[in-house]
Amino acid sequence: MGSASTDRGPVVGRRILMVLLALTALVHARLAAGTGAEGPFLAALDGIVAIVAGVALVMVVRGADAPALLTAAVAGGLGVALFLVPGLVAVAGGGSWTAWLDPWMFGALLLDAMVVRIAVFTLRKVGDPGPKTR
Repeated sequence: MGSASTDRGPVVGRRILMVLLALTALVHARLAAGTGAEGPFLAALDGIVAIVAGVALVMVVRGADAPALLTAAVAGGLGVALFLVPGLVAVAGGGSWTAWLDPWMFGALLLDAMVVRIAVFTLRKVGDPGPKTR
């Protein structure tokens, strides 16, 4: 019974991660299309995040091994940075903080943060050999 419970974590994490990565790729692709990004440079960066999320999705579908999960975590981390860095630079430069109120950008932030968390959680479970016996 103990081994069944340890196997369940990575399987559930992998399924959740597949859904989150698909949504992340779609939202960043929408932002890259120019409907939510603040300029061509950010649109290009959103496109890169969408591509990395798509690659991570393919890797996770093929198997939730360490490289796939690490790629997913990197994709999510890039998305989080893409939300935070331009906003902080704009605010520090005297710009308006209302740029952060874009619902698509904020939704992408939430998805990216969840991708990082679930990928790291699943990565820890995949690397965990299970309960130790004496």
